[in-house]
This record gives sequence, C-alpha cells and structure tokens, in this order.
Amino acid sequence: MFLTSRRSQSAAVQLNSSRSTPFSASRAATDAISKDDPLQPLRTVADRVGKEVEEFAERVDHFHTRTNISDKKVWHTETLRMVGRFEDLAESKVKELKKQADAENKGELNKSLRRRIQKMAESPNLNSGNDLRRSFQPAMSVIESSSTPESLSVQELRQWEAELATWELLRITLQQHYPAPATNVAQENQARLAQAGGVHRYTPNREIWNRFLLADEEAREKETILRWLEETARKSESAVESITEQLKAQSGKDTHIWTSGWLDTKSKLKQAKRIDFKRVETSDGPLNSNVSLRTGDGAKLLVTHLDPDAPTRQNRDLEKSDDYYERSLWMVCYEMMRRGKPWQDIAEWCKERNEAWRGVSIGAAYESHPDNGPNVSGPTVGYLFRRTCFFAARGARSPYECAVYGLLSGDLASAETVCRTWDDHLYARYNSLLLSRFDSYLRNTPRVSKKTAMQFGFTDEVALVGDWENSSRLVIENLKEQKATSAQARAPMKLIQGSLISWSVDELVCKVGVAIASLFQEDDRPLNLSIDPESDPSSPTANTGTTIDKRQYTAEEYYQQFATDPDALRVLVHIFITVKHLPSFGEKQWHQLAAMDNVITLYIEFLRITKKISLIPLYAARLETKRTIHCLARILPDIKNADEQKSFVKLMELYRINAIPVITKNCELSLASTDFGSATFDPEKVSISRFEMLEQIKQTTSHKKIWPGQRIKLEMPGLDIDQKEESLIESLRWYDHIESDYVNTFERLSESLQYLLLTGRIGAAEQLISEMNIESLAPGRTQAHCGYPFDFTAPGMEEQDELQVVQIIRTTKRGQPSQRLSDIPSADEHAAHVENMRACSATYQELQQLVRLITLFREWRQEENNLVQFEGTKVDSKPIKEMFEAIQATFDSLLECVDPHANGRMLYEIRKAYYPEMVIAYICVAQTAGFFIQRDYIVKAMDIANMVADADKEWLQVLFMKTGRMTELVDTLALASRAMLRLSDLGDAKKLSAKKRGSRGESLRAWDLKSRN
Repeated sequence: MFLTSRRSQSAAVQLNSSRSTPFSASRAATDAISKDDPLQPLRTVADRVGKEVEEFAERVDHFHTRTNISDKKVWHTETLRMVGRFEDLAESKVKELKKQADAENKGELNKSLRRRIQKMAESPNLNSGNDLRRSFQPAMSVIESSSTPESLSVQELRQWEAELATWELLRITLQQHYPAPATNVAQENQARLAQAGGVHRYTPNREIWNRFLLADEEAREKETILRWLEETARKSESAVESITEQLKAQSGKDTHIWTSGWLDTKSKLKQAKRIDFKRVETSDGPLNSNVSLRTGDGAKLLVTHLDPDAPTRQNRDLEKSDDYYERSLWMVCYEMMRRGKPWQDIAEWCKERNEAWRGVSIGAAYESHPDNGPNVSGPTVGYLFRRTCFFAARGARSPYECAVYGLLSGDLASAETVCRTWDDHLYARYNSLLLSRFDSYLRNTPRVSKKTAMQFGFTDEVALVGDWENSSRLVIENLKEQKATSAQARAPMKLIQGSLISWSVDELVCKVGVAIASLFQEDDRPLNLSIDPESDPSSPTANTGTTIDKRQYTAEEYYQQFATDPDALRVLVHIFITVKHLPSFGEKQWHQLAAMDNVITLYIEFLRITKKISLIPLYAARLETKRTIHCLARILPDIKNADEQKSFVKLMELYRINAIPVITKNCELSLASTDFGSATFDPEKVSISRFEMLEQIKQTTSHKKIWPGQRIKLEMPGLDIDQKEESLIESLRWYDHIESDYVNTFERLSESLQYLLLTGRIGAAEQLISEMNIESLAPGRTQAHCGYPFDFTAPGMEEQDELQVVQIIRTTKRGQPSQRLSDIPSADEHAAHVENMRACSATYQELQQLVRLITLFREWRQEENNLVQFEGTKVDSKPIKEMFEAIQATFDSLLECVDPHANGRMLYEIRKAYYPEMVIAYICVAQTAGFFIQRDYIVKAMDIANMVADADKEWLQVLFMKTGRMTELVDTLALASRAMLRLSDLGDAKKLSAKKRGSRGESLRAWDLKSRN
C-alpha cells in the first residue's frame, strides 16, 4: 500500500468543498458563449465532471507539498508513489463502474464478440499460397469501428479502462527510463553479463533468452510492452470462458461434444465407406484420395482423410459445422495467446478437448518456456521451430490459424490478419520485432550454424523498420498512417499511450500545445490563457496574426481533440506534471515551453469553467515562473468576494507562488484595457487641461454677493464609473491581501489614481480612495514590517514604541509567544521602514488628499444649496461648520504634502489641471462660510494671497502662471476682500468676534470700517 497523505484532503480541495457555492462571479458563468468559442466543448461537458478532478488534485497537492526537486531520491520515490495513486484511483473507478453496469458491460462485450465470431465463420478458406493480407484483412479489420457502446455507463467504463491502462503504462515506462538516483542500470547489466559469460553449446536455452534481454535494452522494453498489452486485454476484453460460451451459442451445439473432433465429417466418411467399400484403400483405412465426396451443401469437395493436415494437403473442405469447430479452436488459441495465458494452460485446454496435437504444434507442450517468453526448444533455441511456424502460417486455411502461427513465428503479415484494434496491431508488430531481433541474436551464437541460417532464412522485421534504437517511435508513427489503425492511433488516449511507449511525451505535449494555440488564434478575450509559440518571448501573446502557411511551429488537426476531451486532457496534464522535471526530459527552448504550458493552461481553463477556482493555483505552480504570473493574473478577475480573494492568496503562498507579481500583472492588464494602456498614450495630450468644478455667478442669481463671482458646480463631470474603471479598482483591491508589500501596492495605486485624475474620472477616483486609502492600508504594512499596527503618515511614528514592542513579546497564543524577538526590527530598522513607506506612498498621499478635497467640495455644494434654499429658517450649523473645518484641514494637508521636486509628467499635468481650481474653489467656499456660518471664516480666503506669495509655494505660483489663471486668482481675492468690507452692513456687529483670531493672529475686525481701536 502507498503511504497515506499527511492530510486527508489538500488545502485547495478542502477550500473548494467547504463552501456551498463556488468562487463567486466566475467569468465562465457570465461570458457569452460565441459560436466560435474554442472552449465550447469543455463548457458542454462541465456539468458532467465527477469528483475525479478533486481527487487527482489532492494527489498532486500531496506530491507538491512533500517533495523538493533538489532531493533526487525523495523526488524519485514520491513521483512513483503519485503515479501509483493515480493508478489506484482509476482502478477503483473501474471496479465501481463494473459493479454498477455489469450486465450492460457483458452485453456490449458479447455483442462485439458475436460480430467477430460471425466474421470468423464467414471468412473464406484459403488455398495455399494466397495473399493472406489481401484475403483476410478486410473482413477482420472493420469490426472495431462499428462497435462503439450505446450505453453511456459502458462508454464511461471503457474510458476508465483505457485510463487505467495508461497509468499502468506510465508506471512501467517510468521504471524503465527513470531508475533510482545513483543507480547505473547499464553498468549493472554489463556486470551481470560478464559474470554469466558467453553463450556456448551447453548454455540452458532459457538462460540464452534472458541474456538476450539483459544485453538489449530495446528488446527488454518491447518485452515489457507486450506483457502490458496482454494484461490490458485480460482486463478489458472478454474472458476466454465467455468466448467459449459465445462460440457454443453461435454453433447451436454443446461445447462438450468438441472432444470428438470433426464429428460430422467423420460421419459422412463412414457413411461413404458403408455405401461403397471399394472406395476404401484397405478394410480399415481411409477413402481413396480421388474419391469425389461433397460437403452437405454440395458446394465444395469434402476431405477423405481425417488427419490434421488433410484439408491443406488435399485442398478440400470439412463439413460446415466441423469447419466452424476448427476455426473456433484456433480463435480460442489466439485469444489465449493474446491475453498472455501461460503455455501450460493453453496445452491443458487443448488436451481437455482431445486436441493435444494442437498444443504440440504451437509449442505449448514444451515444458521449458522462459517466463512469458517464446518457444526456445531444441538445439537451435526455437529458431527452426519459428521457421516451421512461418510455413504453417502461410499454409493456414483460416484467419485465426494464420494469426496463431504468425505470432509464433514472428511473421507480421500473418499475425495482422485478425488484428482489429490499435493494441492488436501494436502487439503483432512488437512481437515480430522482438522475435526477429532474437533470431538475429541467435545467428551470432554457436546454436545456429551458418548453414542453418542460410537454409532457413526469415523476414527480418527489424531490418524493415531500419533503425532498431528508434523502432518504437517508428512503429507508433506507422500506426498513425496505416489505414486500418489511423483513426484509433490518432485518438487522444492512444496518442498518450503511443508517446509513453516511444518515450516522446515531450513531443506530444508540445504538439498539443501548438494545436491549442492554433485553436485560440481567433479568441479575442483579454483574459485568454494560451500563448502562441510564434510570439515574442519578451511580450508573449495569444494571437500573433501569423497565417498557417507561414507558421514555424505546426501541429496536425487531430491534436486539437484534447480541447474537446476533458478526461484525456486531465490524463495528459498529470503525465506532463509527472515527467516534466525528469532528467530525461531535457532542456527546452522558449517556444517549446510556451507550447507545453498551453496544455496546463487549457486544463486551468477547464477548472475555471467548472468553477473549481481553488484548484487553479496548484496547477499554475507547475508552469514556468513567468507563465504562472501570466496565467494567474488573468484568473484573478474571476474572483470578486474579499474572503475568497484572501483564500486564493493563501493558496498561492502555499504552493510557493509569489502573489505580488501576479497581482501586479493583473493591475497592469486592467490598466492596459484603458486608454492608459495604449502605446500612444501621452499625458499631455490625453489629460484634461482643467478640471472645471466652478461656474460663474449669473447677475440674475439671488444672493450673488455671497460668492466671489463664481461657485462650485452642483453637478460635476466624470462622476460615473464605467466597466473598465470598475475592473481596475477590482484589480487594485487584491493588494489589500498582501500586507507585506508596500512598494508595488503604492506604485500601482499611484499609477492608477494618476490615470483617473488625468482623464477627469472623479467618480472612480473617489471609489478607489474610499476602498484603498492609506489609513486602511497602513496597519497591515506596519504590522508586517514593524511588528505592530500604526499609521505611518502620522508625525513621530518613525520613533519605535517600546511599550508596544514589550507588549507584543509578552502576548502569548496557545502558550507560545505570538512573535519572536527576532521578528521585531531594531529602532533604526523601524525608522527606515517608516521612511520607506512614506516615500513610496508620497504621491498617492498627495493625490488621495486631492480627491478627498474634491469630494468635500461636492458635499459642500449640496449643503450650500440647502442653506440658500432655506435662508431665514433656523438650521443646525454644526454639520456644515464641521464640513468646512474638514475642507480647511484637507486643503492645508494637500498643500503640505506636495513635494515640488517630485518628477513625472503625469503628476505635473494633474497639478496643472487641478490645483489652481482647488485654490480658487477654496476661496469661494471660505467666503460662503463667512456668510453662512461664522464670518471670521472669510479671513481664510484672504490667507491664500499670503500662501501663494510664500517662497515655499513657488511651485504653486508657477502653476497659476503656466495655466494663465493668476489674474483670475487676483480677481477672486479682490471680490472676497470686497465681501469682507460689506460684512458689517449685513447683520449684527456682535457676530464679529473681537477676540477670535486665525492661526497667524489675523482678525476680521481689521476689515470692519466701523471698528475702533
């Protein structure tokens, strides 16, 4: 038994199954399905996906979290263990399905078997010398194409049987090509051969066969594949007992009478003897050979002798029932050989039916067969026996007799006469290659003399193939092109099995990846996961626009079937994951890696469609690092819920994926979908020249003297939020879940906010500041870097709080310190972290205050409108007073956090467009506040003149000059000062405060013409 997992379920599987609903707002559920959607086939079967997806993911999770590629021994052990677990899953599924659909399965197998028996019975007898391939092959090769099971449960069983065989094959090939570390298989074999010595006349025959396999790696591999094909046939085909029962049913006779030989023919001959004894050569002998007897239907001449060679020697036929009996025996013999039945069992089966001679003729009665090996009897180690079988095959009168002797002799043409599947043809070819190679080996030993070799030659199948070392690949390729096998050989599961047999998995994965890229050439989705291998490695894309005739990397159309078969795709992906880091896999160029990773990303697309989002990081971790970022960045937009986003980030961390570049790439993609992402984006050309939030006061406007010629608009432009802006904000929300990062966080936030402000998109900017402001981001970042949460923008925070540090160390959790002392930075490191965070967030801090000021101005305008509307009515002035104080504080903070030396065209364009407007708007608000709240507030408007003239605000003077708004500023200030002079005329002088002064000691009484010192 394999070791049990340290967790009953993987983290991803637990997360996926712990919710009643999948990750919300999956794009698969919202995308419109177009007619040419390359994912349409996968969408169609999405609802039918079983729990195997999670079960396979659990095994991969166990492998991923348990292994380290640097530890080769552990890697080797865990790789084989993972494949064993895949095999166990498939085997349990096959057992379950066989139990559920036992009757249907047997019915389908019997239906197929009846068709084969019918074809067997109807195929014509051959005269000696006829072309076997021309006579037999057409009748026997078309059966499989018409035998697709009607029952869906049986179809599913067949799929899982094929998958089980594939995992068994992977385990076998891994053991061959991936020996344990520090194991030199070739050296060990050579040592064993040297110890055994050479082949001589007294070497046991069995040992000669074993030495042959030991010395020839290719032969050893082919012998292993033959055993795998036999086991596959035993598990998935009809049992020999079932074949016998069907033969009995078709014949209409009890198979127990099959112990009597050619019963009807024998009766006919006895009757002929009684009628005319002169026809008998002797009193007890057979009829004369020239006696002209006919079969019961009168169509053919009947044999006159009853020895096994009579039909061939006399070129006559048996009675129809006896001919059926004869063919049936050969059919059962072939099926037993094809299933790898022990020779002793085959001989015993023949003996039970009084056909012991048949067991002798096929060599089954020989008692010294090597394990699963050929007949090695006699001084020539079976060489002459195989030549005898070759001639017997050419003289055979029925397809299965021909095939039996063809397998025994290694004659491919004879063995192929009854081949009906890809497995059968592969078995026949590998058998012929192995025996041809062995006979060539024997020719170079003392056991086969040169005279014998010249006298009894054979068709050397190895020579026909041409390249023994590359013969496996050549055979698999030939099966793809051969008419009888091409359809099956190009089916997804057979393509996988063929690649394992020829150990060309990398080529298959690459071909499938290129085919997937071709499928997605016309897919214009911005979140397409595939990459075209033809694209530039520095900026890979899904669509290069290269026409098919000019493409450098191409794949046949049948490789696209993997995009329509999720089961085959799952198998291929997990095989790729298994072998990707094996030493024999070799180094790959970029375009090969890009194509191969397309296979995994297509499976990720399938997980996305089936809403198994939590499994995606596990498979994305198996991609190349840059491809992981490319893939996951396009998955993040599918996840809307904050808790699910947090869980997804934890999964990325679990599988050793750096979440920061993934989230950053996601933001870049969102920005790229806007005008900002255009290659022709020019801040100076695209940006608004002036953010117009002020409107002129009409002469007919009531209370016009309240404002200095203009006021804030009631309706501002750019307040709506479009889909691209919503997507951008969604992509930025992800930074809330990676509290250790502040460099990328504030860089992306600043970049995005600058874009929104440049284009006048105030609504989106306000939403961004509302959700991702520095005050909400600071605690997590300071907790991660400084050990405790605080607002790093507050003055004095660069000084480490010793009380906080002591408290953290003392705090316990489950009896253990919540943080180690080594996790707390020193005072100098603390200060450095704070200064770094302030520096990284400086631009965002400034723009955040700008947006907040705009928001406050908008709110002020609403309140101002209410005050004018209800003038003369007693209202609570506290809310609007607090609002003005907030405006004042935000305005002061904005001007204080501006770094005049900060570089950047975008930031400069923003300041030009907004700051002059903000200053003038502030004067308007201050004047209005003086009339509606407290008249001392109007002094704030006059402070602007001093502030702009201040040497420290030279940058603000430059902005007014560059925008040509200095005159407008002076005029606005003049109107505000005139309003001050009129204040004493508008109401009770007690509203003028004699004591209250501004921050610089200023007082409104200086503007009161009636005041006395």
